[in-house]
Amino acid sequence: MQNKSLSRVKAIELVKSTKGRYFSAAFMKKDGSYRKIVSRTGVKKFRRTPDKKSFAHNSDNPYFLVYDIKKNGYRVINLETLLWVKFGGTRYDVIGSAN
Repeated sequence: MQNKSLSRVKAIELVKSTKGRYFSAAFMKKDGSYRKIVSRTGVKKFRRTPDKKSFAHNSDNPYFLVYDIKKNGYRVINLETLLWVKFGGTRYDVIGSAN
């Protein structure tokens, strides 16, 4: 596995461009605890309300909705506290701020 550094902006673009493929990520939760997740984007099968979108879809917040493979449910990643992303056999350590 390769390790690379990536700016926060590029890491956010990477997460959003996974197009349903599996990826791992780590971030700090709202309560300050560390969270590692194996997830994918674009999963629609288990949505309770197909017409209603999550608050995480709003462009004015730092959250991103993913499907957690291990917990079999939707979770929200805080992109402002993203620590690293692993995708395509490469781990990207996030550096810099979101702004």
